[in-house]
Amino acid sequence: MLDTIDSLSGDRLELTPYLDDFDGRVSSLRNTDIWKLERQQDFHQPESASWLAFREGRHDESLELIEKKRSSLRAEFDELARAGCALRRVRVVEKPFTTYLLWELHSLHLRAQCGEDIRIITPEPLAKWEHQAQVPEIVGLGDEVTYKILYDDQGVLQGGVRFTDHALTTRCRAEVTALHEMGEDLTRYFPREVEGAALRRD
Repeated sequence: MLDTIDSLSGDRLELTPYLDDFDGRVSSLRNTDIWKLERQQDFHQPESASWLAFREGRHDESLELIEKKRSSLRAEFDELARAGCALRRVRVVEKPFTTYLLWELHSLHLRAQCGEDIRIITPEPLAKWEHQAQVPEIVGLGDEVTYKILYDDQGVLQGGVRFTDHALTTRCRAEVTALHEMGEDLTRYFPREVEGAALRRD
């Protein structure tokens, strides 16, 4: 299913409707998981002061800005836990790290410390689906809905395509869950592969 979702028709949502739809559904979610597959190695987040600082080489400032989010992230994940929900992410990692990915792994490490279940995989498990192109970025809310996330050529978020077909969502969730189960927990991966890497590159 991960290799065919690009060819399927769903509800195309521009950025604001996509974010509103996603947030509205998350707020009513109960006793299930939110799951995400991240495949691309480069994005651009102009709304993130931490990312912009990291990109410009101001690494200490960037990491300080990430750390300032700890209390709000803990509150966010505590709220999800009270609703019986968990956020599970599969992050595909290729080496050498892109500048964006190196920054994101620091950001994700904080999220993992605050309650997100993040696993790291290499691209090899995706090879069976990637004969023509990379699998897209997708996120799902239990078995209710799957979104294919859309970006422009610079990697800036543009919106998403919403799929509510139960069979499609169940299949995508199963495939991402299998990838998650074979991945390495980020809290173990980070100190071995990532910590200090920005300084080593300078």
